[in-house]
Amino acid sequence: MDLAIDGGQTGLRLAVCSRGHIEEIRQAPGLSYAEGSPAKAVLERIGSGWSGLGTICMGLTTLLDDHDALADGLLAMAERVMITTDVVTSHAGAFAGGRGVVLAAGTGAIALGVADTVRQVDGWGYLYGDAGGGFWIGRQGLDAAYRGFDGRAEAGALTERAQAVWGDLAELPGLLYLSPDAVARIARFAVHVFELAERDATARAIVSEAGRELASTVTAAARCFSEDGQVVPVAWTGRLLRDSRLRAAFGAELAARLPLARLRRPAGDSLAGAALLAAADDPGVYDSMIRTVTR
Repeated sequence: MDLAIDGGQTGLRLAVCSRGHIEEIRQAPGLSYAEGSPAKAVLERIGSGWSGLGTICMGLTTLLDDHDALADGLLAMAERVMITTDVVTSHAGAFAGGRGVVLAAGTGAIALGVADTVRQVDGWGYLYGDAGGGFWIGRQGLDAAYRGFDGRAEAGALTERAQAVWGDLAELPGLLYLSPDAVARIARFAVHVFELAERDATARAIVSEAGRELASTVTAAARCFSEDGQVVPVAWTGRLLRDSRLRAAFGAELAARLPLARLRRPAGDSLAGAALLAAADDPGVYDSMIRTVTR
């Protein structure tokens, strides 16, 4: 038996697998950038009730402070450990090792293109990257809310919604800046931006700009196709693009920037990709992006 792990900032999923097929899924809390030790946090969330596993393969969004400590802890449970980013497991799930560009859009945003070369674009985190991701949208929504709250702009639907969600906005900084899960909490405000986009121009503009940012990320990743005139398969994973308005904005901008892009449904998600990699003797094109250790 193998264990596949998809570790995000809003949740961590663990799947018991056999020969690449998922048999059982368990849920755990997400991984915060504010964890004292992300490697220790991963081990705590996995728990100690595992033994005799063949391979543990994990794709994580959060940076690790100590790869060696994490690998050593996992080797007590399995013969082989594979540690990589969630965009690698997302690509493996979407294309099963084939050519194409996958966009992983959730709390953050990152794209991986695999063709004549391998190109990873964005995924630089909430401080200066993840353009168009959930945190980016939630943060833009809060920016607009505070502009209305201060009087720098006319107070509108986003100011009203932020107050309804968090109460007195004058008190919110004291809650968020000291919160270990501030990134995830701000990203959850994206849901309200999506909802308000139906009737509010400011929210609608934020969603449209997010679509443009995501399309720009995919277009840059598509440079892995070195020859002109090649069709570029593009798939997306993550919950963010389930929103129809964002998906429409992304699709329209992608068509304008990359006419040969062909959007397709992914064969599987990041967890499915981790399961496939766990079952593989050789990770193939992903080898350089995976840290593999064995007993």
